[in-house]
Amino acid sequence: MTKNKYVMKWFSIALWSLGMSSGAYASSSNATQCPSSDFVEFVKAFSSEPEVQKAFIAPSVKHVHVTADGKIPKVVERSLNAIDADELKVLLPENAAAANLIIQIKVPNRVIVRDEAGHFLKIFVFKRGDCWVLNRVEDWTLDAVMNEITQSEKLTPGELELKKGVIFDRLVNKASSESGVYLYVAELDSYLDGARKGSAQAALAAAGISLSGQAPRLENSRILELLLQASESVPDAGLTLADFYCDEGEYDEKRGCINPKESIATLERAANLGSTNALIRLGEVYELGTVVDADLPHAMACYLEVQKADLETGTASIERLATRGVVRDNSIQCIKAGSFR
Repeated sequence: MTKNKYVMKWFSIALWSLGMSSGAYASSSNATQCPSSDFVEFVKAFSSEPEVQKAFIAPSVKHVHVTADGKIPKVVERSLNAIDADELKVLLPENAAAANLIIQIKVPNRVIVRDEAGHFLKIFVFKRGDCWVLNRVEDWTLDAVMNEITQSEKLTPGELELKKGVIFDRLVNKASSESGVYLYVAELDSYLDGARKGSAQAALAAAGISLSGQAPRLENSRILELLLQASESVPDAGLTLADFYCDEGEYDEKRGCINPKESIATLERAANLGSTNALIRLGEVYELGTVVDADLPHAMACYLEVQKADLETGTASIERLATRGVVRDNSIQCIKAGSFR
């Protein structure tokens, strides 16, 4: 099994080189001593002392933000001769706490300010010369962009957050690899917010990106909750849930299925909700013995059901079993009445 079975990626990460010489700043800030050569200590001084901020901001700062170009989000980068002091206020811990924001200082050169619902994300990038200097500010906050993009749409609860998560995913290839990590975090947070608001698709997306390894790994109990929520109304989500019952996202092919009873029951529920893919998986499970012992007549019964919805796949599977001497037995049902919960 591979990580890709849990999530489909739209774009790959494209590296964006950073770089802004701090030489120009050095001669103009001699009057202010560098607070510390340790980045964490420097950030503490920079966030709380206006004079330090004035002295250790580059003469030209790259500023990145996202805007809406019609229905398409667009990343805009420009050079600024000054940074609005209000933009730096979120670096002060008490200001961040008052706005329910989290400050993360990441060595060697980044400060991330974010919330836990995908509503706010700014990244402050510093460059080291004689001292640290702020030379790049990345504002990946999307709420205003989403309002403009979706203003004419009638969205169901949680759908806005689902769409926002998808946009975060697409923006990853517009960021550096170091910053892209936090766009994946914001993507996960957006999906989780959508799931809390009732979106089954957002719940499935949150579980998927967490299992993929791109975003932080959620606790297994939380992933299970999300997949159960999704499978109630997204039939194919049952396939992901059935896999999770077997491997809990650990992808160890040598280990047997952890919970075969729940895995089979989940596939049966998904098939009864209309998932042809779940019927195909049931046939494969009984043919190959990957979850329960192989049962070729049972596999034939499942492929006969597949044939009703997907003629090509069902017929090919039936013919494959027929070459092994398996014949149709009308007394065997793929899903026995009352066998799933």
